[in-house]
Amino acid sequence: MSDELIFFSHEKTNLLDQYSDSFRAHVFHDYVEWKKEKVHSPVVIITGGDQNYITSILDKIRRDEDLFASLCFVTESVPASYSSLVDGQLPQPLQLKQIISQFLDLFSAYNNSEAHISHLGRLIKYLWLRPNFILHPHQEWQHLRSYRYPLLEALSQDKSDSFEWLQSLSASKLLEPVALIDRQRECTFCHSSHLSFIDICPSCHAIDIDLQASLHCFTCGCVDVQEKFIHSGALICPKCNTQLRHIGSDYDRPIENHRCHVCHQTFVEPNVLARCTVCEKEMMPNDLASNRIQSWKLSDRGRIIAVRGEVFDIATSFDQLNFISKDLFIHDLDWLLISSRRYPDITFSLFGIYFINLTELIDLIGHTQLLQMLESFAQRLRSMLRTPDLSTRTAENMLWLLLPHTDAQGLSSFQKRIESSMQLLQAEGDMKLDCRFISVASSQILKSETAELLLARLYGELI
Repeated sequence: MSDELIFFSHEKTNLLDQYSDSFRAHVFHDYVEWKKEKVHSPVVIITGGDQNYITSILDKIRRDEDLFASLCFVTESVPASYSSLVDGQLPQPLQLKQIISQFLDLFSAYNNSEAHISHLGRLIKYLWLRPNFILHPHQEWQHLRSYRYPLLEALSQDKSDSFEWLQSLSASKLLEPVALIDRQRECTFCHSSHLSFIDICPSCHAIDIDLQASLHCFTCGCVDVQEKFIHSGALICPKCNTQLRHIGSDYDRPIENHRCHVCHQTFVEPNVLARCTVCEKEMMPNDLASNRIQSWKLSDRGRIIAVRGEVFDIATSFDQLNFISKDLFIHDLDWLLISSRRYPDITFSLFGIYFINLTELIDLIGHTQLLQMLESFAQRLRSMLRTPDLSTRTAENMLWLLLPHTDAQGLSSFQKRIESSMQLLQAEGDMKLDCRFISVASSQILKSETAELLLARLYGELI
């Protein structure tokens, strides 16, 4: 395998003679032709300068289940958006042999059991085989978010949103950030970064406003636009007819220098409204989502998974659910119990999720795919939780949610949303993640129970 080379070329090339002494070359004109023969090689070479041909082959290689991790070299330049999909310009034969030798050493050390099951496995394998690889974003103003990660799009076979996937990979500690490239605000509805900002009247929110000079008469207190004070070349108050000679003693200029032509209010500064140019929704600037555009690399945990297989930990999927330690969770729950008993207006609810078949799923589909399934559930759960809500874990398969200011009615509504979300999740795949739920509102808790006793009692009812 180490002496095999795959050449993709739609035109005659002289490279074969140069590499024929050291390698066995297989030339294909297009991807379909290779697919018929399925020649395997650690290296793919794309020759020629036709950009459309190069990008077409690259797209297919990185989405192919057999070729996705192969080294890929080109003889000409590639568009910037495809630079992360290639390993550089084609080296000379001797140098190429050394690169292949290092590549195969890493390949032999890789735990290959799950690479083809999920795009997460493909990504870990791709990065493991390239120890110094940095995943860089590509700026593209036509894109919804102005940035793309073309490699993530290719390895996920366009089945996952790159930014949501990155959030999941970061939460799972599989990738770690290298550098902050940009920070941008995005629409809270469609995540577009294409926004326009409009000055509006603070009173009626109309856009028909102007910056105009005004005057304030000290005699009668009249405030109006400057034009109304000018008569026959002199400044005369339109209300009391006093001639205004000296600024500071007869009149001054108010700080309210904006005027609305709809409600006729004057004001110092207009409010600013953000309007998404994609979905056309409007929101205040403070309501915009913040997104950090970063470059990434494979973490130590990702490298351990590549060599040894997944060290499974359910907590990594729920890191962004305001996850806290069990001791701190019990402390906060005790505080809420005491507060709610003293002040009846203080309400809260406790919600438990027991994952029944984690062990069976690990044996059936492996750690990586199970982690992906749990992350999908965690993303749905994140969308339902609020900032004050907390979570913890008291066993490998037991997750608790503490929901302040949630009464029995709100708890019932929350459980229905989770059950509906679980049904949608199970409909997406062949394997079923079985869960049991248990919940209690503060009004239903016995006065003699402490937080630790309450958790133990509810857990006993679940198992």
